[in-house]
Amino acid sequence: MSEAELDQKIETALRNSILETNAKNRLKNLLFKRLSDSGWKNRVKKRCTENIRTKGVNNIKLDQLEDEVLAYEIIPEDVKIELLQQISDLLDETK
Repeated sequence: MSEAELDQKIETALRNSILETNAKNRLKNLLFKRLSDSGWKNRVKKRCTENIRTKGVNNIKLDQLEDEVLAYEIIPEDVKIELLQQISDLLDETK
């Protein structure tokens, strides 16, 4: 492989990595915004606060709190659908 071909491969790999990173960041930002807009974030925060108050800050472990909150809260269906559609669109763009 010539030096020019190697440079081209590296440039292509770098460009693809940047595009993938940007896509991941866009999806992550969209998810956080939709969860916040739907009130999910506030419900989770409230549930955490209630659990800590009920059990006492010294009597609850992070993994217990996480299990209880995750079992209680699920991602709203409309947020899931929108995010899956965005992922599908991104996959279609890369074909």
